[in-house]
Amino acid sequence: MALANIRSHLLGALPMGRGKGKVIVAGMPKSGTTAIASLLAKATNVDVCSDPFYQLDTQKKVAFRDQLFSGQLSLESLWRQHREVFRGTVVKDPNFPILLSELKQLLPEAQFVFIVREPRDNIRSILSRLKIPGNPAEGSHLASEVQGTWGRVLNGTSPDMPGSDYLEKLAWRWRVSAERYLQNNDGVYLIRYEDFRGDKQNQINRLAKNLGFTNLSDIASLVDVQFQPKGSQPASLEDFFGKDNLERIEAIVGPLLADFGYE
Repeated sequence: MALANIRSHLLGALPMGRGKGKVIVAGMPKSGTTAIASLLAKATNVDVCSDPFYQLDTQKKVAFRDQLFSGQLSLESLWRQHREVFRGTVVKDPNFPILLSELKQLLPEAQFVFIVREPRDNIRSILSRLKIPGNPAEGSHLASEVQGTWGRVLNGTSPDMPGSDYLEKLAWRWRVSAERYLQNNDGVYLIRYEDFRGDKQNQINRLAKNLGFTNLSDIASLVDVQFQPKGSQPASLEDFFGKDNLERIEAIVGPLLADFGYE
């Protein structure tokens, strides 16, 4: 047995803590999770673990996604075997909304934060970031060329999403993420991206205090740092998607808009 496999096996056999002291940050891609997790860690003087699934993909070259999201591999087994990748007081990943129930069972003493962004703008931001048109009739060939983590997001794979094209698959990912939060929201702190953007420092300080942190550091000089590449901003969502495509998105996400004040 290779040394790496022996180490993974030994780590998998060690007991796990119950998450005491940890803060799990969950949210869609491009919903502000990187900025919020990073600023929270800076304000509270703790370490942050950003995108452990991506680290497993790119740095560890671990093939786990199909097994994890099909149920053949438990989140606990993955976390046990690669606990060094998940190490951090604040841990955030855009796949965590899909696994919120499993995370709460795995880490019952951890605290949880769910970030939500207005779905039409969230989808627009993802596509702008990737330079993919809002109309799949114009952008399908470009989307098919996107590889890796973003390719999975666009194509709705691992985790699998319904939908006939990348627009519907992204809308369904938002809806499924939101549904998982609504089903498991007991004790989970909700932050709307729009509220965060409007008052970043106070939103982070309020969240930190709600999580039980004291003696906060001043993050005034950090709140306008661009933590991820910013996409272009269209004149309107209808200009970006087109009327028919915008209506397709709304048909999928519409039932949950009122739950987050996005009517």
